[in-house]
Amino acid sequence: MRWAGLAILTLASLWLALAAGGEWINPFAPGSEMNATILWELRLPRVLLAFAVGGLLALAGAWFQVLLGNPLAEPYVLGVAGSASVGAVASLMLWSGSVLAMSVGAFAGSWVGIALVMLFAPLGPGRMLLAGVVLAAFWAAVLSLLLALLPEQGLYRAFAWMMGDLSHSEIPVGLMLAVWALALLVGMALARQMDRLMLGELHAMALGTDVAALRRRLLWMASAVTALAVTAAGTIGFVGLVVPHLMRLQFGALHRRVLPASAIGGGVLLALADAGARTVTAPSELPVGVLTALLGVPVFLYLLARRAS
Repeated sequence: MRWAGLAILTLASLWLALAAGGEWINPFAPGSEMNATILWELRLPRVLLAFAVGGLLALAGAWFQVLLGNPLAEPYVLGVAGSASVGAVASLMLWSGSVLAMSVGAFAGSWVGIALVMLFAPLGPGRMLLAGVVLAAFWAAVLSLLLALLPEQGLYRAFAWMMGDLSHSEIPVGLMLAVWALALLVGMALARQMDRLMLGELHAMALGTDVAALRRRLLWMASAVTALAVTAAGTIGFVGLVVPHLMRLQFGALHRRVLPASAIGGGVLLALADAGARTVTAPSELPVGVLTALLGVPVFLYLLARRAS
C-alpha cells in the first residue's frame, strides 16, 4: 500500500512540476504549439534532471549514513561540495561566463576533494568524518578568497551555482537518468550487506561481510554520484539528509526498501522544489537550494523531535 502511495505521489508530483512555471500549462492539454514546445522541450528535460539529481543525492545520503555510522551524515559532509565550488569558481575566473568550464571545474574539484578524503579512509569512519569536516572548512576559506578576487560580473553566476541551479546544466539528461538507474541497481546489490553493517561491525564480520571492502565501495559510490549531482546542479543541501530518514520511517530499516524509496523520494522532492523555484517569483527564479533548505530544516527538526519523544 505504501509503494502504491509513493507511485501516486510521484506521478502527481511530476505532473505538477511539468505544469508549474511562469505560465500554468496542463500537460494533457497544452493548447498552442508554443505551449507544447515549452512543456516538452524546456520543462520536461529540467524536471527529469531534477528527479535524477535529487534521487542521486538521496541515495548518496543513505550510503554515507551507513558508511559513517552517523544518522546526520549527508552527501556534502566530507567536503565534496566545497571542493566542487572551488573548482567551479576557479574555472569562472579563468573562462568568464562559460557554463561548460564551470561544470568541468566543478567535476574536477569534487574529485580533488574526494581524493583527499580517501587518504583518511583506512583510518576508520570516525577519523574520515573528522577529516571531511576540517577539509570542508578549508575549502570554504579558499572559496571565500576566490569570491573576493572574482570580477563583479561573475559573482551572480557563482552565487547562483553555489545555491543550486538547474537551469544551466551541461550534462545530458539521459546520462543522469542512466546513472540514477545504475546507482540504484548497484546499491540494491549491496543492500543486505548494508543491513548487516548497520547492526555493528562485529556483527557484520561474523555474518561473512568484508567490512573494509564494503566501506570502500560505499565511499566510492556515494562520492561519485555526489560529484556528478554537484556538477549538474550546484550545491543543493538537505535532500540527502532528510529523504533517507523519511523513507526509513515509512518503509522500515531494510535497505532493499529504503534505497528505491529514497531514489524516488529524493527525485520527487527536488522536482517539486525546482517547480517552486520557477514559479514563486516568475519570470525570475529562486535558487532551488534555498527552497530545499527551507523545506528540509523544519522536516528534519520534526524527525528529531519525533525520535526523542
